[in-house]
Amino acid sequence: MSATLPELRAPSVHRVPAARLVDRIEELRRLVRGRSVIDLGFVDEGQMRAKSGRGTWLHEVAAHEARTCVGIDADPDGVARARELGFDAHAADVEDPEALRSLGLEPAEIVLAGELLEHLDQPGRFLDAVKSISAPGGALVLTTPNAHALTNTLGALAGRELVNPDHVSWLSWRTLLTLLARHGWRLDELAYYRFPRVDGGPRLQRVVFNAYQTAASPLFRLRPNLADGILAVARLD
Repeated sequence: MSATLPELRAPSVHRVPAARLVDRIEELRRLVRGRSVIDLGFVDEGQMRAKSGRGTWLHEVAAHEARTCVGIDADPDGVARARELGFDAHAADVEDPEALRSLGLEPAEIVLAGELLEHLDQPGRFLDAVKSISAPGGALVLTTPNAHALTNTLGALAGRELVNPDHVSWLSWRTLLTLLARHGWRLDELAYYRFPRVDGGPRLQRVVFNAYQTAASPLFRLRPNLADGILAVARLD
């Protein structure tokens, strides 16, 4: 008997759905406006003081727009600094459901996880854990770098990988969809965003990156799925 290929349960090639290209901060501002918000992983790797007052620290933006806003992060020093700045903040492991429940917080209309999933050892456990702090009918709003970003392809062609040294995964639209579904979440909205212009760092790198972002803008408008990041809104099934 001749060998045969195993039967495929589902296709491996997927047509990327149409999606908008958005400004990340402005879109998140719209989504949290007037809502109760719990912002997870909000400390932003020690960039709070540098970004505070400049409109680039997501938690500060969310706190200004939301009806109520609470921050949760595993970094106790960062949480302490946020409290010094006047924010309502708590230290807890966002992948631990018991740790989140023990805070005794009122479930929020919006659970916000900006640039967080790619840092987590157990993103599935995280998606299960945050159900306890999501209000009925509420939404989980995620942003994460896009595995299919044009920047990644260009970097690979140059023999480079452009990635934060603290990241442990890349997500695409399809892998994010699958991850959410496995843990009881339905993807309701999908958009893509570009990274902002770089104002600091080595001059040559700054000039090259900003020139690339300007040159690539027409292509990103035509094919948003090639932009730097994914913005997703998910709800519990």
